Amino acid sequence: MTELFARPVAPQPPMLFLLQRGQVVHVNIHHTWLTATITVPGRTRIAVRYADPDPRLADSVPRWLVRPADGVRLRPVHRLPAGASVVAFDGALLEVAACHQNRDRWWLIHYTHGERATVPPRAVLRVADPTPVVTVHGAPLDVSGR
Repeated sequence: MTELFARPVAPQPPMLFLLQRGQVVHVNIHHTWLTATITVPGRTRIAVRYADPDPRLADSVPRWLVRPADGVRLRPVHRLPAGASVVAFDGALLEVAACHQNRDRWWLIHYTHGERATVPPRAVLRVADPTPVVTVHGAPLDVSGR
């Protein structure tokens, strides 16, 4: 079974991506990815500010729970279409063949390579976003209107 939210059992190798202050990232909290911005990058923990503030969420999280948001969008499991490319915790792309809800309300995701994953009903997954990022002088252009 594919582990989308697995905690590493062995010591983590050095991160292959650089995290910087002000960078938009995704944070894994209880089988759900949340959008956040890095306020203080650290060696073992990272201070973040969540896009949707919630007083129950920690202001600093272990580094291994954070992934860059570039080229990835968040999508609730109930809106996951067949053919979507889910980004696994290790960064691997997994193409969805089918997705349905079991009797216990958990979702079963079938992948095209034959594996499957079971996720909680309110899980939010990272899905590869083929939309190119528009930049002006190297900085991403904010088109959200905020």
